Amino acid sequence: MKLKKNSNKRIIICSIIGLLAVASGIALYAMPPKTSYTEVKTTTGNLATNYSFAGSIEAKNRETIFADKAMQIKAINVQEGDEVSSDTVLMTTAMGGEIKSKISGAVSSISADENAQLMPGAKLLDIVDYSNLQLKVQVDEYDLSAVSIDKAATITIHSINKDVSGKITAVSKEGEYANGVTTFTATISLANNSNLRVGMSAEAKVLNQSVTNVLLLPMSAIQFDANNSPYVLIKNGNNAPKTARITLGINDGVHTEIKSGVTANDTVLVPPIAKATGFGSGAPMRQGTNETSQETTQGTSQGTPQGSYGGGQGQ
Repeated sequence: MKLKKNSNKRIIICSIIGLLAVASGIALYAMPPKTSYTEVKTTTGNLATNYSFAGSIEAKNRETIFADKAMQIKAINVQEGDEVSSDTVLMTTAMGGEIKSKISGAVSSISADENAQLMPGAKLLDIVDYSNLQLKVQVDEYDLSAVSIDKAATITIHSINKDVSGKITAVSKEGEYANGVTTFTATISLANNSNLRVGMSAEAKVLNQSVTNVLLLPMSAIQFDANNSPYVLIKNGNNAPKTARITLGINDGVHTEIKSGVTANDTVLVPPIAKATGFGSGAPMRQGTNETSQETTQGTSQGTPQGSYGGGQGQ
């Protein structure tokens, strides 16, 4: 009897041990894996956002000279590429007339031949001032606050990897309506640079907003809850991270200003899912305003000069 009782006791103990082992295995299996966070420190710095507009470089001043009457060209005094000043005698007619330039620049093309008989309105030559260049860009009506007379701009010419300074000199008073949006033309004067060529594509950046000496975090560190409210996870020693609600300021597509919720001493933890699909993975957001600048109506158009007519005393 005694042996039977001991045997039953051993069976019960072994059963209990077995159940505990199974329970421990299930618990270990059910435990979520430890999250691998990336630590990010806040930084203090400056941040700026810009509007961006595309266009192509053109000459401010261009003159196309036409015959103002029937004439015969006796002599052509210039060649293509020659630099001329205003009042330079470009051609003479058989009757002693002189055809002069009205602007300074380079002779870009000659359309007439010596001894040719020309009718009124015939094209004689083109003069282009390549030393004074400008960029014209299209600005939609919602971005007019970004362009005002005398506002500085940075012009990037990607083909030659150059940045040049510019200044807005005119904004059209009338827009053109197309595809549901009205656009206006802004003219930007460019600093003289020998590397620039007429026709080059360019990108103009105009300052929108800027802040200095503010707390910054990478946009990839910012997360959003179900209500689209921003928050970050702050390191809390060996304990679980703390959730901190934050207030965002401007961003440049890479970093964002933190107005509140985080201090300079905090370490922000970025979980893998945030790094893969977080706030910073999208395209940069333009920080625009809808306040209309009063200066946008003060400019005057600086379009290309009209073609001029040259002639002397006829034949």
